[in-house]
Amino acid sequence: MIRFAAVLIAGLIAAPPVAAHQQGISYTDVVIANGEVRFDLVLSVHDLAADVDGDGVTTDAEVRSRYPRLARRFAAALAVEAGGVPCPLTLSDSAVEPNELVRFRLTGPCPDVTPVRVVVRLPALTAVEGQNLATIRAGGALAEHVFTTTDHEVVLDAARVGVWPAFRRFFVLGVEHIATGYDHLLFLVALLLVGGGLRSLVAVVTAFTVAHSVTLSLAVLDVVALPARLVESAIALSIAWVALENLLLDRPRGRWRITFAFGLMHGFGFASILRELHLPREGLIASLLAFNLGVEAGQLAVVLVTFPAISAIERSAHRRTLVAVASGAILVMALWWFGERAFG
Repeated sequence: MIRFAAVLIAGLIAAPPVAAHQQGISYTDVVIANGEVRFDLVLSVHDLAADVDGDGVTTDAEVRSRYPRLARRFAAALAVEAGGVPCPLTLSDSAVEPNELVRFRLTGPCPDVTPVRVVVRLPALTAVEGQNLATIRAGGALAEHVFTTTDHEVVLDAARVGVWPAFRRFFVLGVEHIATGYDHLLFLVALLLVGGGLRSLVAVVTAFTVAHSVTLSLAVLDVVALPARLVESAIALSIAWVALENLLLDRPRGRWRITFAFGLMHGFGFASILRELHLPREGLIASLLAFNLGVEAGQLAVVLVTFPAISAIERSAHRRTLVAVASGAILVMALWWFGERAFG
């Protein structure tokens, strides 16, 4: 069991640190109105490979120079139909945005009728696995969808629009965000390393969920906004702090309090996923609730999976050595992330 814990922690530490919140995440906003479709697509610069001169900065000019290649990629990956009629999409504009994102606008003629069929083939769109978070509006109907490498299309029908499908998809998105967010997983492992009963560990992750739910909601509602560089750097420092606490203190007390405090900052990090969707107000509460519940479910799953290994470490005669080695490795990784995010 101790060997299992070591393998788990080593795997997390070896995970790629680049763009933990944006890697493999893209965004789609489709609006059909006045006989035209507007298809906004937001991609990470890491998924575009558009840095022509290799200086680490993607510019508008570099993106425009890739228009012919990008247009072919989009033609293979994206499609819209309204009432069974294909709506041709033409790449008309793009802009490099903060947070290492590029927004593309595709437009074309499209009848204002439903059902509307939207296709996003992720394998043809990006070279990495991930999700495309989509909002689709047409004829007074609204749909929110999460495209994946195996889920390529959604049909929007005004007669069959409900809250539950979007709720379910955003719940799954919350779970997946924990499962693929290496920095958040490492934060949880650092918190759990010092052990404690199952009830105590559940209280720790629940405090984290409550805290990040507050700031996530405030950020998505545009009540509070913080620079992404500051947020990501602070998240890295929070991981380093917990690891350092593990090294200096044998049994840190009241850990739920520090978890709550750091959870407030992590919520701003989660917000970067949802803010790009420009979620409509009528579906916002359900989407936020579903995402938060998914994050909580993902964290509880981490607790249940790691609890036997953490318990084995706690019973070991070498507990302090094992905790110190793992925490030291986490501290080094967190400081590396901080350097990349603050100064990279």
